[in-house]
Amino acid sequence: MKQATLVIGVVGLLCVACAADPRDAYDTATANTEARSTESTAVTTTTTQPGQQNLDSGKTSETATSDTPLATTPQQKPAPDQENEVLAPFRGTPINPSDLYSPPLALKIDNAPTALPQQGLQDADIVFEELVEGGLTRFLAIFHSQIPTSVGPIRSGRSTDIPLLMPFDGALFGWSGSNWAFRKLLDTVAITDVGLYRDPAHYWRQTERTSPSNLWVRASQLANKEEHDSLTSEPLWPYELSEDPMSGPTRQIKGIRIDWGSTKIEHVWDATRSGWTRSQNDDTHVVLGLNGEQQELAPANVIIQFTKYVLTNEEDANGARIPLGLVSEGSGTAWILKDGGVIEGRWNKANVTVHTEFVDTEGNVIAMSPGSTWVLLAPRDSAEILEIDD
Repeated sequence: MKQATLVIGVVGLLCVACAADPRDAYDTATANTEARSTESTAVTTTTTQPGQQNLDSGKTSETATSDTPLATTPQQKPAPDQENEVLAPFRGTPINPSDLYSPPLALKIDNAPTALPQQGLQDADIVFEELVEGGLTRFLAIFHSQIPTSVGPIRSGRSTDIPLLMPFDGALFGWSGSNWAFRKLLDTVAITDVGLYRDPAHYWRQTERTSPSNLWVRASQLANKEEHDSLTSEPLWPYELSEDPMSGPTRQIKGIRIDWGSTKIEHVWDATRSGWTRSQNDDTHVVLGLNGEQQELAPANVIIQFTKYVLTNEEDANGARIPLGLVSEGSGTAWILKDGGVIEGRWNKANVTVHTEFVDTEGNVIAMSPGSTWVLLAPRDSAEILEIDD
């Protein structure tokens, strides 16, 4: 990490910088105009699920085809004999020990209606969902235990991303956009910028998609080209290694619903997948695998981190002011969804350089189920719990 003296300056800059770049105006014709079709009528299953690990040295996820309807993403807990295995710090499942020294790759992924279906999002260990202009949301996806061959669509960063990324200690950050204030802010913190303007050769435009939701990145190549130090990544939270009733949810629920404004989502528990299936604006949220096959999103853990947003002076192309989530430090209410139930607790973040901690009402740190975790930075009073009888 850079010296702590940067913290005060960074927190101040977060109040004014917001990387508004709805057009993502960059001519990638001079970089690489390769187009790769992501529209496919093939319906297949994957052989590498988000709940499992790809243990080859490149960590690139692979897929294969079959005749089943939609690929599901089961999240499996390790058996007791796995307790002594090396675990992925951001997923809690077995990983090749050498991969512990790889830096996490953070990618900013579009979630506007024109961005659907995304590609590669299902392979992220951790996904932050945050509010952007117009009541839409955008994802900051953290890849580490497995890196997809390609991910998209990539969009511009927001100032909310900085306090989320800084605790990852030099994470690679792939993004697009051209707001000078955000780019200047990014240069002052311990985040490795591998965005479109730094490394255009690894990005290309999909010709069959509508701009600006048509920018893709060769994620595995981008991650492998960067030099990194010998430090290992620290977990954000502990993981359950066995069925421990003391760490289970306080009550069983059907799921949750969040109204972001223009984006309305639900996560509903599916015991057959050991995950929370996601729907968006009343449609199942599906994403594309390597070969264009459709997969349903179903993370093992879903955290609702209730967040205060303020409007900045930055505006998008339509004149809408861009919101900033106040997540640099502080505390607030949190719902932690795992194992088919909910723990109503709190989130605490001491300063911009450390990860957010999630605790129960007694102040005990909450252990997550092994598998992917989504953290939804939901505005206050935007969410409701769906009871089993609903």
